[in-house]
Amino acid sequence: MIKFLFLLFMPTIFVFFGLWLIQNVLVTFVCFYGWMFMILYANNKINFKVALTKKSLYVGTLSGILCAAAIIGSSLFFSGKIFHVEDMQAVLQIWGFSGWKVIILAVILIFINPYLEEMYWRVYMQNKVKKHLSLTTSTIVTSSFYTLYHLFIVLPVFAFPFNWISAAGVFLAGIMWACIRERYGAEAAVISHALADAAIMIVYGLYVR
Repeated sequence: MIKFLFLLFMPTIFVFFGLWLIQNVLVTFVCFYGWMFMILYANNKINFKVALTKKSLYVGTLSGILCAAAIIGSSLFFSGKIFHVEDMQAVLQIWGFSGWKVIILAVILIFINPYLEEMYWRVYMQNKVKKHLSLTTSTIVTSSFYTLYHLFIVLPVFAFPFNWISAAGVFLAGIMWACIRERYGAEAAVISHALADAAIMIVYGLYVR
């Protein structure tokens, strides 16, 4: 039980440690992604073989486009309300998300983050939780812990109540990607996740940089 809770909470602990205590996004990325890679590698979950079907490609792309449209559309529709550019820039500057590092961090967020997060939460953790709980309950549990560490990211950068609305969006995305993974495979969820992350970087480029 302790090991199980350890696996659920460690990503949040690393994000809290890196962004709130150390206040360094590079340290956060090294700890956060290093942890996920280590756990996945130790449990033989790192797989670079792509078993992509037409259906999983379509579902992943379509759901990803819908996520991207929601992210970019909400930023356009609620421009100036979701976040205050000066405040967000100040927070990101403190975290070290600025300058030349943005390019490296953006590549990680778009190409590495979707794979590691989907493999960790929707494959590795989901399978572990399903051994003790139903599919619906396990999806809610893994999506809740997936959302937990995002709170430490969205709370300081988005204005109230949009920070909490964004967290709810993360939770719903976790539910959606879990359902996609169960029905169409992890590849579809990774594609969808990557497009959503790309949309986040587009919003950053449009409003913040």
